[in-house]
Amino acid sequence: MKFFRTIYPTLFWLIIIWILSSIPSQDLPSVNIVGFDKLQHLGVYAVLGCLIGYWLRFKNWDIKKIVLIYLGLIVLAGIDEYHQRYIPGRDVSIYDFLANASGLIIGFLLYLRKYDRS
Repeated sequence: MKFFRTIYPTLFWLIIIWILSSIPSQDLPSVNIVGFDKLQHLGVYAVLGCLIGYWLRFKNWDIKKIVLIYLGLIVLAGIDEYHQRYIPGRDVSIYDFLANASGLIIGFLLYLRKYDRS
């Protein structure tokens, strides 16, 4: 399907992330497993990293531009974490940001693995 070669699945996922991070904490289900929250952050942003990587496979861009895109996504993950300061019951956590950034890095590394084989 050509749709998945476009930027739209990535943008859709990014919108989902922002919607979920804008939900007040009392409206969220809680899971009392140590570290589960960080795994959620890592997983959601790893999916984002993989989606952008899949889209980038169909671009003929140099690696510097691709690294800048991923760095921009890491900055966006930080902005997303910071905006939660204004959501009732949510707070800013450096550990959540690190989990977000780690997920993006995983997506980038998976992209590089495919990039080397192209």
